[in-house]
Amino acid sequence: MAIKLLSVAPAQNDLIDKVITLGNRYTKTLGLLKPPAYYKAAEDGGLLVAIEAEEVIGYALFGLPKRSAHIRLAHLCVAEEQRGRSVARRLVEEIKERYPQRLGVKAKCRRDYNLSAMWTSLGFVPHGEVRGRGRDGEILDGWWLDLGHPNLFTEVESEALLVVAIDHAVFADLRGLTYTTDVEESRALEAGWLTDLVELAYTPQLVHQIRDIADTAERQHQRAALPGLRQLTPAPAAVAERTTELLRAAWESLPDLPNDGALRRCAQYVAETSCAGSGC
Repeated sequence: MAIKLLSVAPAQNDLIDKVITLGNRYTKTLGLLKPPAYYKAAEDGGLLVAIEAEEVIGYALFGLPKRSAHIRLAHLCVAEEQRGRSVARRLVEEIKERYPQRLGVKAKCRRDYNLSAMWTSLGFVPHGEVRGRGRDGEILDGWWLDLGHPNLFTEVESEALLVVAIDHAVFADLRGLTYTTDVEESRALEAGWLTDLVELAYTPQLVHQIRDIADTAERQHQRAALPGLRQLTPAPAAVAERTTELLRAAWESLPDLPNDGALRRCAQYVAETSCAGSGC
């Protein structure tokens, strides 16, 4: 049967009860949310469910802050036996379509849940981190899904002759606490005579790699250095298509290339840079 997406009204008690039952199956990752919170979300228009055969197989619980232009995603839950059917993606896409005037979607998730691949697959980009309120002082990753609206800096053209998008290896040499043997080669990009000729930039892939750094001090140090570079924000759909094209071309030319993370990261960097309009 087809999956239907519905907004839940506060009077739909039976439907809300099914949502609560599903949420309670995953309190270890979602946290324990009391029933009144679900009813309040429904009242505010922030409870979206995926239904199949009259059963709730997934839901998104979110807020629409009045003093902020973003959407605050609190729960994104899919029944374990229904995963792999793009239910979460459909819920997120539906939220985007319903609130196109919002700037983006914010979410938080514990680092030790190891769900970065899921957030990344949905188009989210790491967006800082905070320490949780729990007794163990867990660290929560912030995630941001941009809805593509221009901001004050979107149309500001670089005054440099060339915008150079760098990968994480180069960025770590320039801004990290530790260095590689090739650090001098990377630092040549910041030579004094290049100051007015080259502007360094970064794409989402670099942010993902910073997020994956296990050492907290190094991770936070590198993240704090990001504002010193120009941010490139290519359209995710275009990047996905270009990445696939690049990988296909690479394997056709060199069939023995390993299908590993390193190759995919390289392709991602090239695709993002290309789709952002930078010619480097």
